[in-house]
Amino acid sequence: MRLFLYFFLIAICFTISTGSASAGWQAVISEEAVELPMLVTVDKSRQSAQFFGHKASELASTQVPCSSGQVKGDKQREGDRKTPEGIYFVEHRRTAGLDYALYGKEAYTLNYPNPVDKLRKKNGHGIWIHGRGAPIVPRETKGCIAMNNPDIADLNARVTINTPVVLAEKVAPYFKADAEVHTLQEKTKQWLAAWQNRSSDFLQMFSSEAFSKSMNESFTSFAHKKKNLFSRLPWIITWTDHVNVLQGPDYWVTWFEQYYRAPNLVSQGTRRLYWQKNDEGEFAIVGMEWVERNNGLEKAYLNAVATGVHTFLDAWVIDWKSASVEKYIEKYAPNAVQGVRRGAKSIAEHKRTVWQHAMPAQITLSDITMSMSRRGLEVSMNQYYGDSTGYTDKGRKTLVLLPQHDRWVIVSEEWRAR
Repeated sequence: MRLFLYFFLIAICFTISTGSASAGWQAVISEEAVELPMLVTVDKSRQSAQFFGHKASELASTQVPCSSGQVKGDKQREGDRKTPEGIYFVEHRRTAGLDYALYGKEAYTLNYPNPVDKLRKKNGHGIWIHGRGAPIVPRETKGCIAMNNPDIADLNARVTINTPVVLAEKVAPYFKADAEVHTLQEKTKQWLAAWQNRSSDFLQMFSSEAFSKSMNESFTSFAHKKKNLFSRLPWIITWTDHVNVLQGPDYWVTWFEQYYRAPNLVSQGTRRLYWQKNDEGEFAIVGMEWVERNNGLEKAYLNAVATGVHTFLDAWVIDWKSASVEKYIEKYAPNAVQGVRRGAKSIAEHKRTVWQHAMPAQITLSDITMSMSRRGLEVSMNQYYGDSTGYTDKGRKTLVLLPQHDRWVIVSEEWRAR
């Protein structure tokens, strides 16, 4: 049973102890069916680091000694020789230009101060996890986490950019996740949906005051830019296949691999949202971070939507065969283009005229392919068509689809006979 628990421990949430603030933050690791490649936790009271996740099982040991800051407590300012407490993420792995006596052969930089640290007016920089030129002793660093060289060498190829790191006064394992984890997963998905729909709900999920303090721009400026984009761009696609949640000291972090596509831009990377509860007890975004990198999300996005697209095509063919103009035209955007016809009304009138004389009899689609372009999701297929008069044709049909709330609509339809 314990072996099962170890391998099942691939995700986490955290709760804050009811102890006094001077006791420091007490992080609690939970069992959650959310896959994480690697999680690093540091218990300052025990001067030990522990590793969880799929890649952690490959380590020679899952718990190793470490050394934290010379002064106890949560880091507040530059030079206070304290190790910060909270949720952080690996930014880079460094192996060159290091002072061997201080840092050993390698180091992992962390994103301290994170947006909530900035909101709380904490400062300082250069918090790393690094090796040492000599065996470590407890509480000997200026705020970093030091490990013995063999232990940090074990992390190579397992700790990567965006690996989460928990720095806490105490860490306690095995705690059942509460409903807040699932609430924040759902809220994050709602935020992405509002972004894709260019909805005002997107901006309403932020704390404007906190955002202005934690970020490098005012919320007013941020909101103006987003509203301008929402009015100018004809469509936006935002997508992720999974949202992770961690709870820190009085804040939560959701992070996920994000795919973004619009007519003017395509990007992919890791998005982090920092949440706190407002006076009404509702979650609000107080800051965010973005790490852009090519992580193959476009292919993952196409694979994720493939089933829905095929379902849409099946329904489109059924409505076409039924010769119901009303049902058929529901699949098209108001400004759709079909050959020389412009707009759904023009397309509907054309079909109404054609179907008065020749009803659709057979429609077969094959060799369906999908790709993304500046126009949207392009779906290309071989099409065979036959009507009630005996007329037949075949060729290559290309539809351009865009998401409209929870469904697809056709914005362009092109046909090449063969």
